[in-house]
Amino acid sequence: MELQEKINLIKNNEAVAMLAPTFAIDFKYPNIIGMLRQLGFKEVTELTFGARMVNWAYANYVKDHPEQELFISTPCPTVVAFVKNQYPEFAKYLIPVVSPMIAMAKIHKKLNPKEKIIFISPCWAKENLEAPKHEEIDAVITLKDLKQIFEQENIKEENFNKDYYFDSLVREYTKIYPVSGGLAATSHIQKLFKEGEVFITDGVENIKKAFEEIKNKTKPYRFMDLLNCPGGCIGGPAINRQDLSIEERKKIIFDYTHRSSEESMGKHQGKVKDAENIDLSTKY
Repeated sequence: MELQEKINLIKNNEAVAMLAPTFAIDFKYPNIIGMLRQLGFKEVTELTFGARMVNWAYANYVKDHPEQELFISTPCPTVVAFVKNQYPEFAKYLIPVVSPMIAMAKIHKKLNPKEKIIFISPCWAKENLEAPKHEEIDAVITLKDLKQIFEQENIKEENFNKDYYFDSLVREYTKIYPVSGGLAATSHIQKLFKEGEVFITDGVENIKKAFEEIKNKTKPYRFMDLLNCPGGCIGGPAINRQDLSIEERKKIIFDYTHRSSEESMGKHQGKVKDAENIDLSTKY
């Protein structure tokens, strides 16, 4: 889908913008909410609630499979593809739970089936590898694309200085999901494993090394929290601020997490009942 087609999709439908938390690296909060509404989105939301539901599904899956020797996280479509193509013997250990993007989209579609769901992403893999496999996602716009769209539509950040609120938000530290180890930290998955069994890393070479260690039985890993990009999704190639170091990006995410989590969520807080009877399972 071309960029103009995506703009038309937003303007001509009841469209929902689902923001990956990495947006804070490129755009000011809460200005971005007003900017997206000006663009034509009916609703603007984060993935925090979807991530919370994914954490819940992960914990349940691990508890239901106590004899399984290895669990590999699956929010990153590049990691999933890498495992299936380079280490097919480990593919059976990919946790069959959808990503926060798909979980949040399913929640929105349950509440309003007519809505068009558009994910705003720090990488291209979500658009090319994952979204085509799930009918809940109508389009993906990268952060680089979004900057271009705002420039084209003459939507300027400095013109949006009100206290804007997300239409769906949960007071959770799942905002740190895009930072390497964010899943393990927010799901408290460590409680289900022994010391040394939870392994966190990012980057292809580090992931390769970890799999070789498992094959050679030199490490006791049982749960692997893996992301493809350096530092996690905050190292995504479709982020505009490529001049910032990984540590600088991480600080932005943690500052945003702290600031936004202190606010009163009120009616904007996601409720568990919103995700009742939604199937978060998938096949890899």
